[in-house]
Amino acid sequence: MAQTEQLVSVDQLRVGMYVSRLDRPWLETHFLFQGFHINSKDDVERLRKVCDYVFVDPEMREGADITPHFRTLTPKKSANNDIFSNVPKEPVYPMLTSFEEELEAARESHAATLAEVSNILDDLKAGRKLELRSLRQAVGSMIASIIRNPDAFFWLARLKDRDSYAYAHCVDSSSLAVAFGRHLGFSRPDLENLAVGTLLFDIGKLQLPEALLKKPGRLTEKEFALIRRHVEFGVRTASEMKGTNREIVTIVLHHHERYDGRGYPRGVAGQQIPVNGRIAALVDCYDAITSERSYSHAMSAHDAVRLIYEWRDKDFQAEMVEQFIQCIGVFPAGTVVELSTGEVGIVLAQNRVRRLRPKIMLVLDKDKVAYDFSPTIDLIEDPEDADGNPVEIRQALAPGSYGIHASDFYL
Repeated sequence: MAQTEQLVSVDQLRVGMYVSRLDRPWLETHFLFQGFHINSKDDVERLRKVCDYVFVDPEMREGADITPHFRTLTPKKSANNDIFSNVPKEPVYPMLTSFEEELEAARESHAATLAEVSNILDDLKAGRKLELRSLRQAVGSMIASIIRNPDAFFWLARLKDRDSYAYAHCVDSSSLAVAFGRHLGFSRPDLENLAVGTLLFDIGKLQLPEALLKKPGRLTEKEFALIRRHVEFGVRTASEMKGTNREIVTIVLHHHERYDGRGYPRGVAGQQIPVNGRIAALVDCYDAITSERSYSHAMSAHDAVRLIYEWRDKDFQAEMVEQFIQCIGVFPAGTVVELSTGEVGIVLAQNRVRRLRPKIMLVLDKDKVAYDFSPTIDLIEDPEDADGNPVEIRQALAPGSYGIHASDFYL
């Protein structure tokens, strides 16, 4: 426990106080992250419902907290949101390997899945009939790796460049969807359908002009109308594949729908969008905005998390957004961060109990000089700096800051 922490009854809480710990595990509550300022009496009331007392850090005055404060939302009651609002407290799939142990197996399965997607697209261009048997085999190893430990695939998802975006986007969206399904406790067959559906969700783009897909400027209304037709083309192609099923086709059909009804092709909203369609839409968006594309620079994973949080109950279901952030963390793997010591590193893996305390590979020392050999630091162990102060993440940095790219440190 930090020396400045004070045990306070919930009845004594006031606006402006910084709650650093609860009297129970964070994951047993609706509060997403460890540590936040009390901004209103509503925050106090939410705490009162789950806690008798909390720990307050008086030194964390308003404005001093550099980590994001994601306010909890009261889940909206609906017929079909239980899958997101009632996630099992105990993980269905425990971690079986460490990040380091899983990285090589993840690399091999990532490469195999990428190669299989490439083969499928080549077959489609050549007009050959397709079946999903080989694709299911490829995603099998990917699912097995993500079930053991999803962090390695989160890391690999940050390594693509703009030239490989079309293929890698499908694979990385698929791995994100599987990791999210793992977090939600999906069965193995459901994970497979989710994996295959997201791998195929953009397959209709093969029938669009490549120049249109890579156009750097704003699309005209006519061009955007043509782009939207890739869903129609994709549904037709996926439906004709040997070994497909309704769940897979549903993902292709709904991955551009939005929770408030502003999506396409059907403009359906809320619970009318199947669960897998909602998941596909979210991972598609997240991977796209964190990728370097011919017409757009990559956003940092941390900033993407913040942006998607702002879009809750607009583009995406609020409960789903909250659980997705629980899954990937506030500082997802591959995020470049600066620590309170001045050192700069890359997030390697999440700590499932304390999401703001990930494992980090250090790249630059406090003077921004590169380490000869990159050490790692695990913030869940509460390391201290030379003055005895706890080491914290000061801020997330944009991709490429100080010339740091995750791909340079892949090996």
